Amino acid sequence: MGHTDYLIQTRRALHRIPEPSEQEFATSDYIAAQLKAMGHKFRRLGTGIVCDVKGVDTSRLIALRCDIDALPIVERTDCSFKADGNYMHACGHDGHTAMLLCAAKMLAERKPKQNVRLLFQFGEEGDGGAEKMMAMGAIDGVDEIFAFHMCPELPIGQVASCEGAMFAGTVEFDVAFTGKSCHCACAADGRDALKAAMRFYERAQHVNDDCRNGTVFHIGKLTGGTARNVVANEAVAYCTLRYFDPDVMDMLMMRLEGYLVEGNNLSGTDHRVTVHAVYPPLINHPASLAKVRALVKVQTCAPRFTAEDFAFYLQKTEGCMLWLGCRDEHHVSPLHSDTFGFDEKALLTGVEIYEKLLY
Repeated sequence: MGHTDYLIQTRRALHRIPEPSEQEFATSDYIAAQLKAMGHKFRRLGTGIVCDVKGVDTSRLIALRCDIDALPIVERTDCSFKADGNYMHACGHDGHTAMLLCAAKMLAERKPKQNVRLLFQFGEEGDGGAEKMMAMGAIDGVDEIFAFHMCPELPIGQVASCEGAMFAGTVEFDVAFTGKSCHCACAADGRDALKAAMRFYERAQHVNDDCRNGTVFHIGKLTGGTARNVVANEAVAYCTLRYFDPDVMDMLMMRLEGYLVEGNNLSGTDHRVTVHAVYPPLINHPASLAKVRALVKVQTCAPRFTAEDFAFYLQKTEGCMLWLGCRDEHHVSPLHSDTFGFDEKALLTGVEIYEKLLY
């Protein structure tokens, strides 16, 4: 079976079984069955899988990574292999996985020039699957790592990346405000947590005015109070900060803390910050990107304020991520939309680059 036929068959089989982060049981079993049929040995790390292949040069280990989870989106495409239920491969992870299984097929037929690790990662859309797999030893001994991300803004056949930051880091956090409840007729006897939250909301809108091109701060949800005639004793602001420079992130978080203390002093309230997730910026390594540029034309793209947990791997080892074009006249929907899709021939470019890296 040629690359095209295998990619079509594999991608469509995976597309039919989308599963949430860290619950990719059928997906993991499908990958395992494919690897076993090819004669590969592998090990499971949770619902993830790691497969090592010995190369001619055993002194160096290169890793290729894909993500295997899906999104909680009801699919509304008209494709014949449409997923049923409440999950969908709306970010191209079925394509990423099909390419890596195609690489596994090549590796079963011909020995690579160096040791290779195929990394099928769970939970990219969840709570830091990359970091969890690293804790299980997923990249122990790895010298360099590469990955693709489907890109509906680029035409099929085109590839893009950039030196340095390609995706933003993110801090997802809540600010809980605590005051004192009382009847609104006696408002002076209370401490209004909702008013303190609203003051913070207004003040924080300008937190990144002096570095707006390199950061995004957003409060997407504000809750508080219990009744129309009662002074609120609790309120919560749900916040996200996107950044490319960790020093700038630290500065802005301290600035926000200053606004909160200032608000407490004015209103007599208290606050508590709870951080739910911190992702580092995805920083491509120049030498790794140069290696790919020597093999294929790579366009230079602008950094994006979206986050990608491949960033965790690049904190520990060299490597880079590449955008893989998948746009054509029939496939124009953005990532994470309920109509996202692509022609499998878009995956051939990624497989060809993997082949050049491995051989």
